[in-house]
Amino acid sequence: MGYVVFVLRVAIGGLLLVAGILKAHDGPSATASSIAGYRILPPVIVAPLGVALPYAEIVLGGYLGAGLFTRAAALVGSVQFAIFSGAVASLVVRRLPADCGCFGSRIPTPPSWGHVAADVVLTAAAAVIAWHAPGAYAVDRLLGIGEPHASGADAGQPEVMPS
Repeated sequence: MGYVVFVLRVAIGGLLLVAGILKAHDGPSATASSIAGYRILPPVIVAPLGVALPYAEIVLGGYLGAGLFTRAAALVGSVQFAIFSGAVASLVVRRLPADCGCFGSRIPTPPSWGHVAADVVLTAAAAVIAWHAPGAYAVDRLLGIGEPHASGADAGQPEVMPS
């Protein structure tokens, strides 16, 4: 399962990095404009989210790709994808022609049920990463963090073998 988690981590991490970089390149006003097109959030939240979202995606993508703070990054990513799927579904249901803005303003992505399904798959994939974190080739492994204890033995104490 470690290699499956590794592949998922790198794929989703890369996706988040590209999405964040493209949004950051567009600038906060373009990102805020995409967010406002959903007509869900109050305007007072849209502008700060337009600034923060691209960089949050870049950080999450970097953490997932490297396998650093893997479980936390994957949980945040899973919640983010779930929110995205609900937001895109709302566009489809309300028949709003807004672009999702997933990859910035230069790559038009109209809302569709296929897009919602892709976000649901990403939600599930990120949850799998979180559940089985950190996976192969993770910085977390080098640092000794994020791994569940297999035996429950205290650190530094020999494991008692039943006879």
